[in-house]
Amino acid sequence: MNKNISFLQVFGILLVVLGHSGEIPFFGKWIYSFHMPLFIFISGFLFYLTTKDIYNLNLYRFIKKKFIRLILPYIIISSIAYLPKVFLSKFAQRGIDLSMDSYLHSFLYPWDNVIRFFWFLPTLFFIMIIVVILLKVTKNRLHIVFYFSVILSFIILNFIDIKILNINGIFNYMLFFSLGMMYCKYKEKVNKILEKNIGKIFIVVFVLLLINATTNIFNGINVTGVETGKMTDIVTSIEFIKYKLFYVGIAISGIILSIILSKLYCKYNLTFLEHLDGKTFTIYLLSWFSQVFVRIIGYQILKLSMIYVVPISFILGVYIPVIINIYVKYFILRYNKFRFLSIILGVNLKR
Repeated sequence: MNKNISFLQVFGILLVVLGHSGEIPFFGKWIYSFHMPLFIFISGFLFYLTTKDIYNLNLYRFIKKKFIRLILPYIIISSIAYLPKVFLSKFAQRGIDLSMDSYLHSFLYPWDNVIRFFWFLPTLFFIMIIVVILLKVTKNRLHIVFYFSVILSFIILNFIDIKILNINGIFNYMLFFSLGMMYCKYKEKVNKILEKNIGKIFIVVFVLLLINATTNIFNGINVTGVETGKMTDIVTSIEFIKYKLFYVGIAISGIILSIILSKLYCKYNLTFLEHLDGKTFTIYLLSWFSQVFVRIIGYQILKLSMIYVVPISFILGVYIPVIINIYVKYFILRYNKFRFLSIILGVNLKR
């Protein structure tokens, strides 16, 4: 895989795990301003890179493949986590009841899933299906898909509030997915602009992200109603557009900063993240378990400071899944058994 994209995948998952490690003043706000748009952006890039032959793409096979890749781990790992979450609800930030309604609700409403950040999996799944259908209908006209995603994000999302299957999230994040596809298509032109003005662009995006993370300068924007998606008059609609422009601008700044860092990483032939290549999906799927354990023991039982809990949570959140990935891969390849584990745990079996 392209070394730049490998860096972005690893960098993105490290931000995710760090963001879930605990409350981190300043840095937490910085991470959450762009880390999931970055993940969606990378997914869009890889999607376009691997599915350019849209005319011959079998839609049923594509949906089946992505269902196995994204939805199967979503269902199985969430189910495994369900009972522990019920029994440990007194320690949890969001307690849940033991009932079939609660169990089913956690799948249909991804933001209420027992592992909350798993909302990404069904959201990405449905974005991919929508994009494939649009590309087929428009005969692979990527710019039409991009315009459609802008309309969904800036206009349609203004008037809806559909939380089931995270429809709001699908409409919001499809913009970053289409931006990832656009970058894949025009990466040579974009990279030339970046390389020619890398110092200036780095300073601009860094300053924007720094201002957003350290000040309340943008808090004057009235975002009442934005999170529910319900706008009732022209005033609130304008506020919604102002909020979205700011949100998208900051997220894109974070994505650009990440791309610049990836280029510097490759330019100087750095390799310190290579041991995590191919393991990012496993880290995403399994980091919750060790991080919840650390949070319960560290914060709620031992009453430790975040100075101790955050680094331990981060290290275990990254490296316990990595160890599992290595041993599961070794076992499957050596004994040629239990290959289904590679699907559930996001293990890449390529040597």
